[in-house]
Amino acid sequence: MFPRRYKQAGFVALLFACMLISGSTSTSIDSNAFMDAGCFAEDYGLNCSSLGLVERFGCMQIYNASSSLDNLSPRLPIVECLILSADYHSQEGIVREGCMMPVYRRYIALQGEDFRLISSKEEFLSLFAPVETKEEALAFAVALTSSLPRYDNTVPKDYFPVKPSIRPTYVEETTEGFKVHLFDSELCGCGSHPYYAIEYLVTREGNVTELSREKAYDSTIQICVD
Repeated sequence: MFPRRYKQAGFVALLFACMLISGSTSTSIDSNAFMDAGCFAEDYGLNCSSLGLVERFGCMQIYNASSSLDNLSPRLPIVECLILSADYHSQEGIVREGCMMPVYRRYIALQGEDFRLISSKEEFLSLFAPVETKEEALAFAVALTSSLPRYDNTVPKDYFPVKPSIRPTYVEETTEGFKVHLFDSELCGCGSHPYYAIEYLVTREGNVTELSREKAYDSTIQICVD
């Protein structure tokens, strides 16, 4: 087990690598509003020390949000706030990100001149629901899960496709809401950390449910991540 400072750095690096493999390194154009307010890019994330956002909201690190979140309504500048929980078994955010480290994702939205912390799924839904378009459905699926979109069929470095045809991200409207096709990985534990193609149902009320998953890419490289 690594000291916390090294585990955190490794987690951040692997998280960024996962974004590269999923084809989702593009970040929200609305994060420019945070840059205009005083944040600046640093390593993999944003340094917002001049705004006091880390201290105010308890963030371990602040990151640009996926560009998919540009389609939320209302359309607000939004960034990710990762927090380190003191309780491994508690649910203190919207999405669990860490392995042995209990890291959770929250969001910070800029409304007018005020920064607002969105710390739970219920708060997210109260601000952005209902879901009325395919673009909003994609935003909800990305915001409320650990999955990311992938729009090309390029095989990631050191990986190989498990099936002959892998369909990129798409959204289909159904009688129940919207079916959203995304990609996710096995981040934690020991093994090859395969990537999965996952279908979610996003209801018009904003609830996101996993419908199915199948392995899309695998690797011959075995690593352990805790």
